[in-house]
Amino acid sequence: MTEQDSIKHWYAFKIFFSKGEPVKEYFASKGMEYFYEVKKAEKTRDGRKIMVEEPVIPSLIFLYATQTEAEKTETKFFNKIMLYKHLDTNQRRVPSPISDREMTVFKIVAESGVEGLDFYDEFVDKFTKGDKVRVIDGVFKGAEGHIVRIKKNHRLCVCITGLCAVATGYIPKAFLEKI
Repeated sequence: MTEQDSIKHWYAFKIFFSKGEPVKEYFASKGMEYFYEVKKAEKTRDGRKIMVEEPVIPSLIFLYATQTEAEKTETKFFNKIMLYKHLDTNQRRVPSPISDREMTVFKIVAESGVEGLDFYDEFVDKFTKGDKVRVIDGVFKGAEGHIVRIKKNHRLCVCITGLCAVATGYIPKAFLEKI
C-alpha cells in the first residue's frame, strides 16, 4: 500500500455550473467526510418570497480522503468538478492536499453563520501581508489569520494557501492576540 492510498488529507474541488448538490449527496451517501457549507437565503419567485439553501462558497467543495480516492472522485464527476492540483518536483500535476490545521481554521470562520463574510475563490498574496493574529473570544474564537485592509476596513482574513480566502467583518481588538 502506497502513501497516497493510506494517508487522508483535505482536497478541494472546483464545482462547475452549480453541480455541488449532486456531488454533496454522493459524498453523504458514501459516508465520506466533506465540507460544503450552505446558508438559508430569501429569494423572490413569481412575486412570492421563498427560502432556499445556497452554498456559502458556490465554486468549492472539500473532501477528506486519500489521494487515490480524490482522483477517483474527479474521474467519476468528469465535467462537473475539477480537483485542484500543483506541479511536483518532477513537473507532474498532482492533487494539492490541504493541511488539517488550515481546514479547521477555515471551517471555524465559514461555519460561523455570521453576516458580512466575504469569500474569495482566488488566493491573492495581499491576504497574508498584515499582522498575523489569533481570535481569543467571540464567534471566531480559535481562528488564525492576517489583519488585511479590504474595502477600506481592517478585517481578519483566513486563507487556504494557494486556493481561497474568507474575510470577516469587524472583530474588536480586545478579541485579537498577535502571534
